[in-house]
Amino acid sequence: MKRISYFLGTLALVAAAFVACDPDRNAQPAKPSVPQNLQQATQFASDILQTYYLWSTQIQKDLHRLNPDTCTTPAAVVQEIRYHRNGREVDHWTELSDDIDGFRNYVQGLGMTYGYELQYGEISGSGQYFLLVAAVYPDAPAGKAGLRRGDVIITLDGAPITRTNLNNAFNSTSVTLGITHVTRDEDGVNRIGDLEKTVRLTAENTYLNPIIAENVIDIDGKNVGYLCYNAFDLRSATTLPDVFRRFKEAGIRELVLDLRYNGGGYAITENVLGSLIAPQANVDAGDVFQTEIFNDYLAEAWKQQGYETDTRFTNRHSFKMENTDVTVDITDAKPQIEHLYAIVTGSSASASEGLVVGLAPYLPVTLVGRQTYGKYCAGYILAPEDIYNEKYDFSLIKDWGMYVMVSMFADKDGKNPAMPDGIVPDIEADDWAFDGIALGDENEQMLAAALRAAGKTYATPTAVQPKAERPALRMLEHGAGRGWLIKPLPR
Repeated sequence: MKRISYFLGTLALVAAAFVACDPDRNAQPAKPSVPQNLQQATQFASDILQTYYLWSTQIQKDLHRLNPDTCTTPAAVVQEIRYHRNGREVDHWTELSDDIDGFRNYVQGLGMTYGYELQYGEISGSGQYFLLVAAVYPDAPAGKAGLRRGDVIITLDGAPITRTNLNNAFNSTSVTLGITHVTRDEDGVNRIGDLEKTVRLTAENTYLNPIIAENVIDIDGKNVGYLCYNAFDLRSATTLPDVFRRFKEAGIRELVLDLRYNGGGYAITENVLGSLIAPQANVDAGDVFQTEIFNDYLAEAWKQQGYETDTRFTNRHSFKMENTDVTVDITDAKPQIEHLYAIVTGSSASASEGLVVGLAPYLPVTLVGRQTYGKYCAGYILAPEDIYNEKYDFSLIKDWGMYVMVSMFADKDGKNPAMPDGIVPDIEADDWAFDGIALGDENEQMLAAALRAAGKTYATPTAVQPKAERPALRMLEHGAGRGWLIKPLPR
């Protein structure tokens, strides 16, 4: 048996997206010292940062580094010059890529995947790691193979897990997992057991439905809805109203919204969910859900074009999905929710934070869990065809794109408690996936904390672990906490 030292943050699929504008720029002639595709990519990055970037003024002194005649690593330069303040990186998210299709699949929850959310930690004094299954997508390979929340992975392809092979649990097309579980010994120490079984997974190109679990829980005759929602993708914007129709039929007045692994997604989906939760009178009135701050150039451009920079509640939501015009009508899908309990962690970012920030002025919102990530910006993903007209030949960089921060969101009064380091919860609770209790089970630790706040009493205490024996959590750099909030293209 191996003693657990600590476990670290959540690994999850998260997303990114796309928008436009129209500077008129003619192609620059090739220079012999820098390949022409890199010249174009560098110019593309420079044009975007000067036009759209939220902190364009603050990085002006560094833009000379994106010189098409000399820059051979534009993606690295973008990462280096994105906004810092007093030596601290403020913008963790703006990124130039030569694979825009990968970005698009990523934000849509599409691609080759095993379909699980994992946390990881170190086995004390061994230099070896373990992976903890925190959630499983039922229709993906992990779910089909019978993996469950609480399974502990201690080998990958028969080898102990180290920093060298850790990412094989994600960045591979097939993998064999060695599974065990955690037990507590008579001294109260949590220990990882010996190998119990192996499971072979083959990655599939599939959609991960972010609606992980839903439930209606009776608290002394009061029905409380529960929804575990893992990403604000576009496809789920069309199915969320069905969930809320079921909540409406059950007569719920309070909702527990579980965003513990939700790193963000599309602003339009956030507005669909916000409009489903907000009081009917505010939705019918089209009240402001979120306000936004842009750089001076864009703020003036949107003003001149008459573009509405506030996001408002609405009963009808129209957007494009897979090149098809879609309208989502929520008029008959709204339960009368009087109190929202949001379960959050350091993995709750961007649209998750924006949702609770935007709703807080309109109904009581109680946050349960741990401080959120602090991703308070919204971005576009821009391709060359989005910003250049037909006079510019961008065929050499047709696969390139940039996810760029364009605005900061706030509530109707301009307030944003997610800045700068996330929102502090009202009730502290930890995610304890080791116990294997399914998400949506009223005895699961974080849900139990929310239900207690809603008035539920438990005959016996739920399996709460003493804080002194808890591993400390922190997010991985590439985990869900990076977050994405994607704005639609102004037309």
